[in-house]
Order: sequence, then C-alpha cells, then structure tokens
Amino acid sequence: MTSGFPYKKVLVVGATSGIGEALAERMIDNGISVIAVGRRQERIDAFVEKYGKEKASGISFDLTARDKIPDFVTTVVERNPDLDCIFLNSGIQRGINFAEPESVDLDMIETEFSTNYLSQVAMTKAFLPFLQTKKGKAALM
Repeated sequence: MTSGFPYKKVLVVGATSGIGEALAERMIDNGISVIAVGRRQERIDAFVEKYGKEKASGISFDLTARDKIPDFVTTVVERNPDLDCIFLNSGIQRGINFAEPESVDLDMIETEFSTNYLSQVAMTKAFLPFLQTKKGKAALM
C-alpha cells in the first residue's frame, strides 16, 4: 500500500468493523498512522489497544449527528495538524423488499440516505478548508 499511497496519517471513518477495519489494518501494516473513527468507544479502545498508540489513535463519533460535524472536525484537525488524508468509509445498508410495498419502511430509507449520503457530504464540506491549506499532498476519499 505504501508505494503509490503517499499519505502518512489517515483518518478512517468506519474503522472499527468490516471494510473500514480491514483498510485501517492494512494501512497500519504498511507504516501509515491511522486515526480510527467509529460510533462505539469500546471498539475504538480495542482498535488502539490492538495496534498500539504509536500507530493508532481513535475518536468516537456518530456521523449521523450532522450538527456536531463541524466541532468534530475542529477537534480532529487541532489534535492532528499532520493529518493528510480522510477516508470516509462508514455506512449502512438494509434490505428493502419493494415486492411487498407494505413492508417498506420510509423512515429506515431516510436514515440510510442520511447516513450514507448527507453525512458524507457534511463531512466533506467540513474537512475541505483544512485540506486546502495543506502544502503537500492531501486527499479526501
């Protein structure tokens, strides 16, 4: 991963399970410092304990709390001025059976849309000013 991947410190949103955890693990294995973000503090703590504080740190945050995203971003960048990459990897997916319209839960669909799209847009908007100040390479993925 290090060849062709120029970033040294990556914030991985969704790093405590699934694809995000595997990605964060691979980055750490390749010498990249990871800031793990997830909703559950116990999973963040387990992640940092597993990889050690010299390679990993973490912060608990639920990105569906869109009104708190600006404060979250301020905290992250103040603690990590050397952050050079943000990887937005969290999301949810629920099964929807449109063959049975009575079973379709519009509130569930709204939650999924808010989590997977609107929250990602809000995170992008909040992190871009910081990334635009970077002198070297920086990315939001």
